[in-house]
Amino acid sequence: MKKCNVITGLVLVLSLVFSSQVLAAETDGLAGILKKLDALTCTQPEKLPQFYAKDLVIMVDDKRALLENRVKDYQQMMSDFRDMKCEVQRQVLSGKVGKEVSYVLADEIISITSKSNDTDERQHSVCSYMFTRDGSQWKIALEHCSSLPDYSINPGDDALYYFHNPIY
Repeated sequence: MKKCNVITGLVLVLSLVFSSQVLAAETDGLAGILKKLDALTCTQPEKLPQFYAKDLVIMVDDKRALLENRVKDYQQMMSDFRDMKCEVQRQVLSGKVGKEVSYVLADEIISITSKSNDTDERQHSVCSYMFTRDGSQWKIALEHCSSLPDYSINPGDDALYYFHNPIY
């Protein structure tokens, strides 16, 4: 019986490894576009619009956001904060690449720190990105992020625990 459980476990682990490798290979190009966006957000936000489609929709929780306002907010943030550091941890949970339309579902933790006023902004979200083909390039046509609790914060570690982890 133990031998059967070991074999079953081994088959399960191997199937998970192979399926995640296939998913990773399929969505690597789309994840690469998101990494390029991450690199520009805190350094050159004016270059962000080139990665988005003309008929873009951005949803953050239950609010619609405009790309123009987002770029202005990033530029303002860069002028307000000294020695700003932006980090994004993204894990692709699901995705599919088609001929004209593709999508990625990702778990993201975004952290922005600054030495100017000891800022430590964190946002944990699950985001879906829908891409459409524009010539030979993929452009983001839909970005929808929903906030999640920040599990890296313990109630005794941060006075803003309940701000970062609202009770719904």
